[in-house]
Amino acid sequence: MSSDTSAKPWSLLAYTVADDKSGGDPLDAPVKREIKALCDAVDFGHLSVAAQVDFKFTPGIFRAALTAMPQSREFEDISADEQPLWREISSRLERTELRVQKERVDLNAAGSGVLAEFLRYGMEQCPAQRHVFFMYGHASGPMGLFYDRESSQHVPHTMRLNDLADALQGAGGRIAVMLFRDCFMSNLEAAYQLKDVSQFMIASQSVVPVTGIWPWHDLLPAIMHADENEAVALKLADAIGVFLDAPENRGPFTDAPLSLLDLREAEAVTGPLAALVGLLEEARNSPDRNDACARAIDAARIGYPNDPTRSGDPGLVDLITMCDNLVRLGSDPVVAPARQLAAVLRGDVVRWFHAQEHRFQGVSLYCKPTTKKDIKVSVMQAMEADEAAVDAAAYRELALCKATGWDRIALNPLIARER
Repeated sequence: MSSDTSAKPWSLLAYTVADDKSGGDPLDAPVKREIKALCDAVDFGHLSVAAQVDFKFTPGIFRAALTAMPQSREFEDISADEQPLWREISSRLERTELRVQKERVDLNAAGSGVLAEFLRYGMEQCPAQRHVFFMYGHASGPMGLFYDRESSQHVPHTMRLNDLADALQGAGGRIAVMLFRDCFMSNLEAAYQLKDVSQFMIASQSVVPVTGIWPWHDLLPAIMHADENEAVALKLADAIGVFLDAPENRGPFTDAPLSLLDLREAEAVTGPLAALVGLLEEARNSPDRNDACARAIDAARIGYPNDPTRSGDPGLVDLITMCDNLVRLGSDPVVAPARQLAAVLRGDVVRWFHAQEHRFQGVSLYCKPTTKKDIKVSVMQAMEADEAAVDAAAYRELALCKATGWDRIALNPLIARER
């Protein structure tokens, strides 16, 4: 938090990566519309904005702030007229200086170093007492965010959750609210990883619709007033939830769940989840207990990424549903920690939740799919053995896994015998 008495109450830092692995429709056009709408809605007298964009088909990374900035080694000043997005934005600014920069070298926008440098830049050039951090791009939930290809090596790169947390830590400023327009990011792994660098996060357990531009004219007034962080987070979540209630704003999906997670309470999951891991490991030694626990977990898997009526991913379980299913096992030892974990999640971690249907309850957890069909369609599951090994090694390094041992279940799930 800035100690500068001249700093505005809030600033918004927007980090968008339109690059992806597929050859399908890119996010370039939606990202341009989103950033333009965001800037159109800002009252720059009350709120500062810094934004960085990495397009898929437009070479280079572009960033801009509404204040003057020093020369950067990696970026050079360019005219706003040289890039269509910033040209459109600058046309409406009367008393605010827009200064645009473009990178001099081909940086990796999915790298934590590039993100950390942007955060430092944004906090320096848009000093504020508190920050909202908006992220927009492709994501694979617990397996990471974004995709970029370093021009010097031509290798794919994903930002892991610990990379994200390290970048935020390195920027030196605690984020009040993390705002994700990225798929599958309302997961316990992210909440636990970010608990020391942010207070709240707003995200979805499911595929995030690209349809429609978020209602920035409703969102930004919620930020611009110096309310408590929780009140601001609740206002933001509610405005996005109302927006997603309209079918045209979540098409083609019938459901678009949204959660507000209180990261200050994330530490409370450690004890019950660690206890649950130990008891699930014990259940492997008893065929009947193994089958019952495996079916309880599998029954909490939430949908398929390409199914508009069941949007989700079979590599994720709805964690509260999983706990409720385990509690129904009656006298099994897993009941007590499952009940305790569900209580912590419902009462403390999931501060607000909204969906059109009832398959979701607010927060997900990774558990490797157990059927060939689910493995094939899950965006969490790499098809190549080498890539899967890299993902597994990265997953084991997450703070939640180190604190609870959940990776022992997530990467080696209980599998019920065929009946």
